[in-house]
Amino acid sequence: MKTNSINNNGCSVCEQGQEDYTTFRPAHRPKQTFYQYDYRHTGGELFSTVAPTLEECRSRRNEWIAEKSKDRYILFLGFQRLGEFDTISEAKKYAQDSGLTGAFNLLGNNYRDAWYSSKFQKEKA
Repeated sequence: MKTNSINNNGCSVCEQGQEDYTTFRPAHRPKQTFYQYDYRHTGGELFSTVAPTLEECRSRRNEWIAEKSKDRYILFLGFQRLGEFDTISEAKKYAQDSGLTGAFNLLGNNYRDAWYSSKFQKEKA
């Protein structure tokens, strides 16, 4: 849906499952038109990009959606993000092999696990 303004006080007004875009000409390239593009995913997350064509904006959006649909698992030690993994077993193996101690949390799409690894447990292994 093309609109004159896709923002209200700097916040996107795009509704879930919808796209909004507008064109503009930047001061440094006054002869070239760009698209400011917003897409609000059905989960509520906002995708926003700027590109020279609407097709490129939509292509970037489709890549973003495809990437979001992959199962990913994020491993934390306390509040420190240690990494992102494709499988639960990869993440747990990384945690075990890291030699780190503390409260581990593993988060994924509809998945959550937490465990504590102590120095004492590492010495026993």
